[in-house]
Amino acid sequence: MSENAEAKPKRKMIAIDLDGTLLTKDKKITEGNLAAIRKAMDAGVFVCIATGRAWPGARAFAAEVKPNCPVITSNGAMIVDPGTEQVIFERCLLKKDAEFIFALGEERGITQIVWCGTRLYASKINELSDDYSRRFGKIPAVKIDSLDDLGDTEVLKILWYIPGGKADDMRPAVPAERLSEVTIVTSDPNFLEFFSNRVSKAEAIRLIAKRCGIRTDEAAAIGDACNDLPMLKETGFGIAMGNAAEEVKENVDAITDDNEHDGVAKAIEEYVL
Repeated sequence: MSENAEAKPKRKMIAIDLDGTLLTKDKKITEGNLAAIRKAMDAGVFVCIATGRAWPGARAFAAEVKPNCPVITSNGAMIVDPGTEQVIFERCLLKKDAEFIFALGEERGITQIVWCGTRLYASKINELSDDYSRRFGKIPAVKIDSLDDLGDTEVLKILWYIPGGKADDMRPAVPAERLSEVTIVTSDPNFLEFFSNRVSKAEAIRLIAKRCGIRTDEAAAIGDACNDLPMLKETGFGIAMGNAAEEVKENVDAITDDNEHDGVAKAIEEYVL
């Protein structure tokens, strides 16, 4: 085998989730992970951040990584050019779906987080909304009493903050037959998220791969939560973190180390380069 052949990466792209994957529990990117990502990009691999976070909550990590292709945010509902911060793609909830979800959350007294593009709103300003804003929004939330307060502004996604790790327990309370185009995912044990079912991390990867001139089966993806499953199945090689949910581990091609022990770096070295 020639030297050039030996240097050729196994995959042309890797899509990397943030929370529970690239980030440690302290929301840091380790030097080992950063070094592996830079090595991959130097080898010509497209590195794509693919997160459920909205852009304001992902911006600082994108600036640290400096990925060489667009960033997938809000589970694929928005794609952003990390250099210019230009929105490349955006798809919001249908108005009737957003109104029903918000009204149902209000009936149940749930603290609701509402994203409209890069603007953050909350049904209550309390310790839960403050915690979400600090950890995932990086901007203060503005209180709204109903979606009427937003005027004609479209809703990108709604998140129910259900403390105690009981987000999954609340899922049966949402009558799917009353919704038209909604995906419901548990992105965190405390978060039940609602966004358009016409978007996903998988759909976003298809768009970005086309933009980069490659096929999705030439890409790999790595994640830990159920909202990562679409992209893990869409790409040619799905990798679960060691700390991933069991459902995720059962539906991938490989399992790497956890997010506290450079799982992303180890996956890049073994399965991408």
